[in-house]
Amino acid sequence: MHWIALLLTSVCLADAEPAQINPVPREVLVEPIHQWTFDDDTQGWVAQNECQLTAAAGSLVVRCTGDDPFFHQSLDLPGGPLRLTMRIRCQASGPGTVYWTSDRSPHRGEDKVSGFRLEHDGQWHEVSVRFPVDGRLSNLRIDPGQTAGSVEIDWMRLVHEQPHPLYIQHVTTTGDRVRLVVKNDAKEPIEFAAFGRSHRIGAEATVEIERPLRGTTPLEKVAIELQAAGLAPVRRTIFAHNAQAEADWIALPLGQFTLQVAPDGSTARVRRDGQLAAVLAPLMHCQGDVPALELIERGASLKFQGDGVTLELTTAGDEISVSITSEKPCEGPVVRAIGSLEQGLLAGLEYLGKGERSSTKIDVETAEHLRFAPDPMKVTMPLTAFVTDRASVAMTWSDMQLQPTFATPNFFDGADDHRMALQGTKIDAVIRVTRQPLREAILWAVEKQGGLPPLPEPPRTVPEQWKLCLEALNGPLRTDAGWGHCVEDRWARHPHADHASTIWRLTGKVPEFPQFVPGGSHVRNGTIYFVTGRADAWIQQQRHRMEALIRQQKPDGSFRYQGKYDRGHFEDTASGVCAKPAADLLQYAYVSGDSKAQAAGIRALEFMKRFRTPRGAQLWEVGLHTPDQLASAYLVWAYARGFELTGNREYLQHARKWALSGIPFTYLWSCRPIMLYATPPVFGATNWRAPCWIGLPVQWVGGVYAYALTVLAPHDDSLDWNRLARGILISAEQQQFPDGPYVGLLPDSIELRSQERRPWRINPCALVSLRMALDGQVDFLQVATAAGHRVAAPFPVVIRDGQAHIKGIKGLSYQILVDGQVVNIQSQGTDVVPLD
Repeated sequence: MHWIALLLTSVCLADAEPAQINPVPREVLVEPIHQWTFDDDTQGWVAQNECQLTAAAGSLVVRCTGDDPFFHQSLDLPGGPLRLTMRIRCQASGPGTVYWTSDRSPHRGEDKVSGFRLEHDGQWHEVSVRFPVDGRLSNLRIDPGQTAGSVEIDWMRLVHEQPHPLYIQHVTTTGDRVRLVVKNDAKEPIEFAAFGRSHRIGAEATVEIERPLRGTTPLEKVAIELQAAGLAPVRRTIFAHNAQAEADWIALPLGQFTLQVAPDGSTARVRRDGQLAAVLAPLMHCQGDVPALELIERGASLKFQGDGVTLELTTAGDEISVSITSEKPCEGPVVRAIGSLEQGLLAGLEYLGKGERSSTKIDVETAEHLRFAPDPMKVTMPLTAFVTDRASVAMTWSDMQLQPTFATPNFFDGADDHRMALQGTKIDAVIRVTRQPLREAILWAVEKQGGLPPLPEPPRTVPEQWKLCLEALNGPLRTDAGWGHCVEDRWARHPHADHASTIWRLTGKVPEFPQFVPGGSHVRNGTIYFVTGRADAWIQQQRHRMEALIRQQKPDGSFRYQGKYDRGHFEDTASGVCAKPAADLLQYAYVSGDSKAQAAGIRALEFMKRFRTPRGAQLWEVGLHTPDQLASAYLVWAYARGFELTGNREYLQHARKWALSGIPFTYLWSCRPIMLYATPPVFGATNWRAPCWIGLPVQWVGGVYAYALTVLAPHDDSLDWNRLARGILISAEQQQFPDGPYVGLLPDSIELRSQERRPWRINPCALVSLRMALDGQVDFLQVATAAGHRVAAPFPVVIRDGQAHIKGIKGLSYQILVDGQVVNIQSQGTDVVPLD
């Protein structure tokens, strides 16, 4: 293998918090330090824990014998910012990890560790991991996964990476000029040339450079090149849009707007009543070059052709269809919404509110905060959108291998617009321009793809599913003291009502405990109180809970949060902070008719009308600001119950709005066996760092959202909400452990690429409740109302002719609530209860 002494390459190195994100990878000087080829032996690597090392056929063969394999080597090499690259193939599971020590820090620890992804498919892959070494590197340890299996390493290379001393810190384009701020990180001055002039920049200093724009055409390419002796050039291309420049525009109708296309195919703009709403600038480019195009067809659609590229535009209603075919990788259409930002969305990654910026560290502080060109696998559905004070501009596509880009403000071009685009060689996209809110763009994108995708195949029959769940409830979750919420010891065992209720629903048997404690599941189920003569205890518990919530509520109807996770948010409340207590209050009012709980819940609904972003529902580990599907869930639940209690259709519209807000947290496409309808919970990270939940499904959160959708579904047909809920349920059932020590439990998360189920392991009670709700069965209490009466029963109930008709179980003693009062029933099978 050829080994060059000094290489130049480009990588994205995140600065502490740059004034402006630079989407162009920073040039890096790379100096080789050491390499291992394993032609003869293990070349100094030694097995240390649960593995065996041999050299065979020019590879290092690692036989992993346990769940914590690792090997190491003592070294004496230069430190600094290092990168280890290896060619590796694996048949085990779990990510890889590197630990290191140095002469200045000689002991291993979590302060000197860096992880990397491994593909356990038996194929060769090149993987890299970066790590900073303070001093000289004295020891390197590699953990090649987290289970028994086999690993082969063909070669390893260790290099030192030094960022190029010059970089473009900031770019601003205005109406007549472009301005650069160039930074010199070196400890000595540097002379360089830019835009045909020489500049000198002091050590660790900045310099501003301006270049006038010609302003004669609607689109102007600005090629930036910084040239310094002995260093690689620093290059960047931006596109300036001149709103005042005129062209022989070709006008196409676009709903309430007009699309104007430049006859050379370079750019287009969207206008309404003389005001610019968006530009497509450029319509396409190939690595910064706008191809020379000729208009070859002009009619209902426009078709352009150039050297190795074709571009076609068509309008229909409020939609622009763009088709690009290129022999070279290209980007387009580059859609730039104009005006002040009201909302923005990159499905799966960004959910922005008024005036917010993309790729910030508010929700995740690690390098994963850079979401301007994300891993396409983290995009949950094909949708990017910006809503401004001028228009709602949304884009969807079908090929999920395309690379989306997303930036607000537009730091790609140093402009104050809002930019979204696609990258590939065959791009088909549809852009919609309206005056509608973001939620309608979400619904439009679903409908544009033909509606919700087909449901996955359920992994087992319903009887098999119930058997699996019972195995979980009677397995390691259970001790003499009760059940844990999760199997791990940190969750104490208690006689949880939710677990007992689930077992009774599935078997008809009452677990033997002198009393039950509320909770245990993510979806509450108190059936056990009503089939064991303890409904009064349930009422008492609920009244205490509701009184506590009412005491916490502020006079304006809000609930507030002050604590560790309010950092970075612009106020001390959020939609999720208010939605959970509102849903609890209104759920109790719905069952019992309690007027105080209803009044408090309605006050919360009125306050929550001000919110537009679902966030702040998981304040035990995630920031108040972080977009959150659990907030969507409780908002749907609260507003749907509010509608049922009051008949106020405005509340139903809010329930619909929040149901739509939860869709971008749900995978509506798949390239893995378990992926479709999986639900990454938040667009952020635990404690702002790790784990980052973007692209990492947590199905219990989706399960609560799905259950809330079953509350909304009878009242709204904007979408088949039950189908969406069932898809989420089936994904959860796919994710359950099918056998082994955790049989029937739901993993807290699943890594999509490896399909690895990750801790913690959660009880399946909420899944049972969700399946019963979707299958038309009663999971807790069914409520019937008529003629001023409200009846809640643990069985199907209707009110006719002043009587409650209940389909009970013959011979069973159970209890119901009639207008909030407990009534005892000795079931005859079909039970009739007079109400007057």
